[in-house]
Amino acid sequence: MTATNHALSGALIGAFLPLPIAVPLAFASHFILDALPHYGIAIGLRDSSRSYRAIVLADLFVALSIGLAAIVFGKWRMEITGWVAYSADITWVMQYARTRSLDLKDSNWFTRFHHRIQRYESQKGLLVELALFAALLPLFIIQILN
Repeated sequence: MTATNHALSGALIGAFLPLPIAVPLAFASHFILDALPHYGIAIGLRDSSRSYRAIVLADLFVALSIGLAAIVFGKWRMEITGWVAYSADITWVMQYARTRSLDLKDSNWFTRFHHRIQRYESQKGLLVELALFAALLPLFIIQILN
């Protein structure tokens, strides 16, 4: 799942629930979303695909913009739970920074588990990502403006 959809889902959880409940639920939402069909390409192709990199960079920009909006509007619960919902993907970022690859050969148990639950990842999953984004963004805007 894209960082944007993780962040939007987590932020909305934080908008409706108190932090002691919202934080673990936001973290769990990451794995629930990753188990759904979503965008991705084979791990071996990720290191060299220009289109994959472009999508990841655009996603990062949108996700950071969502976080900035939460800060600007003083919605700290939404900011915190948005980051918590995304946080499981930090392991991928750390692995790429360490090895310059997303190859699983040097991964830990958490990364292997995280990869296994994403078995419905495909290029067609981008449609699911866009539909989820289209559903979540208006709800986020309503909550951010409240």
